[in-house]
Amino acid sequence: MDSSAAKSYIYAKASGLIGKSFTGERTSLLFTVKSLGELWTLIFNTQPPLLPEVLLARQIESEAFSILIKQYVYFLNQFDKKQRILELPLLLFDSDNLKTVGAALCAGEKDCPPLSDLGEFSRFNFSAWPDIAKITEGTEFSWYNQVVDMHEQQKNDYRIDIQTVQYFWKQLHTLSGYDYEILVNLFKTEYTLKNIVWALRLKSNYQMQKEEIINNLIYVTDSPSKDDPIAAPALAILDKELDSWEQWQNWRYACLLNPHTPGEIWSVDPIWIEGKGRIKFTQMARRVFHQNPMSISSIIGWFKVKAFELSCIRTAVESLRLGISKQEAMNTVGVIER
Repeated sequence: MDSSAAKSYIYAKASGLIGKSFTGERTSLLFTVKSLGELWTLIFNTQPPLLPEVLLARQIESEAFSILIKQYVYFLNQFDKKQRILELPLLLFDSDNLKTVGAALCAGEKDCPPLSDLGEFSRFNFSAWPDIAKITEGTEFSWYNQVVDMHEQQKNDYRIDIQTVQYFWKQLHTLSGYDYEILVNLFKTEYTLKNIVWALRLKSNYQMQKEEIINNLIYVTDSPSKDDPIAAPALAILDKELDSWEQWQNWRYACLLNPHTPGEIWSVDPIWIEGKGRIKFTQMARRVFHQNPMSISSIIGWFKVKAFELSCIRTAVESLRLGISKQEAMNTVGVIER
């Protein structure tokens, strides 16, 4: 179809899929079931396969991911001309695959680990396993051409993340009008929140010093500085005391903070902020989908909402497999039971 017809058709189909998804008020349903078999039936509306619990858990995650990718690729294939900007969300999974392969090779594993199947939208030749040089040959990641030790592997992962995010940023700037404004804002919100949570985790869980944390932030300019649109908000909190409510109560993102009760000991909870941040971002993506229908930004907004659903499914799977309480699991993804 031409671009206009494709966008109209996709919006109609995507609207129906959003309505049936486990997002918004329906998210909590994922955490009401008592077994992985019940979860399978809830999500896929079929009887679960007869598999051991560990394998069923993997199958649920794999099936949910496969459905999301098939739906999105189906949308991409409606255009008579390729829409490169719409392929960006898939590149995240592709980069994660590369990091997974790198980690497996670093650990000396003999078999290729399970990877997200992106079909024609993968840039890498994973069939060349275990030859990392052939896997990345001909791509912008061809610098990754040898197996390294664990320390260097962490550096490679960081470099992959930076390169991927900066590529996104560059591609977004090829847009114009509402699509440009909306998607740049969506991108900045997503990665600002990720940087904030990551900085807090490094500070609270690993007691990293300020300079170490800065060197682990994602950025889109030349460095993670106060002038970088996604690193600056994280830099601004590095000097705050984690247990001082007074230093946090007027923070720009105070709405994401874990509750404070006067007179009681309080400390910033990165897990709580991450969950609330996911909800904030997903609500924003849902607004993008509905408020700018039949557009490039609307399609990407749909994908982000569905990606949140996938994250919730994975959390529900893990909570059932590991015996995590319903409330704790819901807190992880920022869901409030109604």
